[in-house]
Amino acid sequence: MKKLLLIALTLSLYACNSDDDKPQNPVDQLPKATQTGANTAGCLVNGEAFLPKGGGLAGNKNCFYQYVEGGYHFRMGLSNFSRDTSYSVVIGTQNASIEEGETYLLNSQPFFTNNIDGKGGGYSISGSSGFEQYTTTSEVTGEMTITKLDFENHIVSGTFWFDAINEDGKLVEIREGRFDMKFTN
Repeated sequence: MKKLLLIALTLSLYACNSDDDKPQNPVDQLPKATQTGANTAGCLVNGEAFLPKGGGLAGNKNCFYQYVEGGYHFRMGLSNFSRDTSYSVVIGTQNASIEEGETYLLNSQPFFTNNIDGKGGGYSISGSSGFEQYTTTSEVTGEMTITKLDFENHIVSGTFWFDAINEDGKLVEIREGRFDMKFTN
């Protein structure tokens, strides 16, 4: 009987796994969609959880909403830095204001081409093997919804998704995006 109890106890210890507490669904690894200025952001990139990581002094998240030279500019970006490669997701507007409760079509390249006004999204990979960028276009699009815009407390929150394409025609899918950021102005 003691041997049986010892075997059962040993088996139960091996059955315990520290991975049980980790979410298996990639969406569950993303931050909750809040509206408090928690400075959180995340999305799925081709089905995998993408969260800000690393970055040193420059940080791994940024957000601004500014009026510059006659137009409003909004940008929310997050980056994931590894030892020799950085991955970045960015959404925003160039010379276009945003409003709480509104959904915007992401269908241009305002971040990678200085002279284009509009709303867009992008994904980039930068490292020792070079630089690769993916952007929304008039045919490859997405959406951004602003769920909170609080000028007094400098909070902007929202959700987003988009497809982006590189110059070789390769697509990347950004899904389940959410952000709850303090913005600079």
